[in-house]
Amino acid sequence: MRQKNQRLSKEEIETITRLTKEGKSLNYLSKLLNLNKPTIYYQVRKFKPRIKKEFKVNLNDFQIGELIGAFAGDGNYYHRDYHKDFPSNSCSYLVRYFLTFPKERDYANYLFTLLKSLNLNPNLNERKPSVFVVSVKSKEYISFIKKYLIWEKDKTFTIRLDKDISQYPDDFLKGFARGLMDTDGFMSSGNSACACISQELINNLDNIFKKFGLETTRTVLARGGNTRPLYYVRVRRRSLEDYSKVIGFSNTHKMESLNIILNK
Repeated sequence: MRQKNQRLSKEEIETITRLTKEGKSLNYLSKLLNLNKPTIYYQVRKFKPRIKKEFKVNLNDFQIGELIGAFAGDGNYYHRDYHKDFPSNSCSYLVRYFLTFPKERDYANYLFTLLKSLNLNPNLNERKPSVFVVSVKSKEYISFIKKYLIWEKDKTFTIRLDKDISQYPDDFLKGFARGLMDTDGFMSSGNSACACISQELINNLDNIFKKFGLETTRTVLARGGNTRPLYYVRVRRRSLEDYSKVIGFSNTHKMESLNIILNK
């Protein structure tokens, strides 16, 4: 029996090297040599460094718009710089989407699939009882997001499209509106609506709705104290059928609510 912390023999290291170069998996080597996978991986990475995937935009304009809109709604970005005093904590670029558990499970899986299509390695975590987190570490991806969106230190309060909506393709705008509605949108009695504290973001969404002929109403909820106002845009009932055709939802939970209203 192998003792705890016992070093690998020269023969074992040579076997790991040879079989890895032949394409054998960590699982295969672990069973063959009766070693745990971290021990084998420690040896493998000495001669076979991890190959970083190339970021590739394999999505159409509508799907890109969905990812950007969803980030504007319920996305979060964290950046940790490299620090010489903590070399083990490498520089990190983390993008996260926060969704409601469990009713938005299908939508979480949908975002996961879109991110995989960009050749990224996303993770999907369940933070019970109320949150799904779809996350991805990628400097290239956050740079991609910043081609479309701008914000200051307080993201939620300041985020908006970088350019006038006339500068974006129609399919991107439709996808952006869907992604934002999939996250920050909701169905109320007789209309679909979106609410957030970024007035400029609501302006973006309202202008997109109007560009595609949807009738809207705007309201502001002043909440008092140090709480910032909440800005609303609503698609009026007589435009809901057109909204369903032009924008719609990828979030099945919200699409079902829209269909209930339309079928009344």
